[in-house]
Amino acid sequence: AVVSTQSTGKPWEIEVMERLKKKTRRFNSATKVPTGVENRFNSVCGNFFYALMNQYDKEMRTLNLTEEDTLLLGRLIYTLGMVMYCAGNSPAAPTMSKTLLEFCRVFTDMYVVDEYVKQCILFTTSIVAQVSPVAAMTAEIYPQLMDIKLWAEELLVTESLSAETTRLVVYALEIMNHVIGEGLGGLFPDAPNVRESVKLSPKIREISTS
Repeated sequence: AVVSTQSTGKPWEIEVMERLKKKTRRFNSATKVPTGVENRFNSVCGNFFYALMNQYDKEMRTLNLTEEDTLLLGRLIYTLGMVMYCAGNSPAAPTMSKTLLEFCRVFTDMYVVDEYVKQCILFTTSIVAQVSPVAAMTAEIYPQLMDIKLWAEELLVTESLSAETTRLVVYALEIMNHVIGEGLGGLFPDAPNVRESVKLSPKIREISTS
């Protein structure tokens, strides 16, 4: 159809574009900027976190987390990891991260037979490594993280683990190596090979792919 411009006096190209705009339905006419929402858990996260951790080693006739009731111990460590995840952006997160890694180290220093407890320690350590700021990772919890990293590497090399636990160990080591490398890279920016030094060893890579 020929568009007449006599009635409007506009060039035909502009007339066509105006008519198209009137007949076009627009569902996203403007880009909306997401609005941040306050995490209300931040103000109470410590109430859950420290209460769960308190008196875990208290001797009771009906409960012994470090011996008979290792399933509950695993669930406790897992739950603490989830609390840490939810509190990742809170001001208390660096202190909580350090405390949680020290808590996990108690059980890596012990001879933990239950594989489920090992899985929960690896899961919680991975959470801490991911939610902690790099500055806090380097200054506050680097020693604890390195200890658990060495424990995980020893698990993979010296113990007979299920396929699921083996995958979890490799996954946790990848995260820890990445975070430790980033933290050390920030401390020593002039050292070009600092990230290479924390990669998985060839022996561990061989086990993880077998």
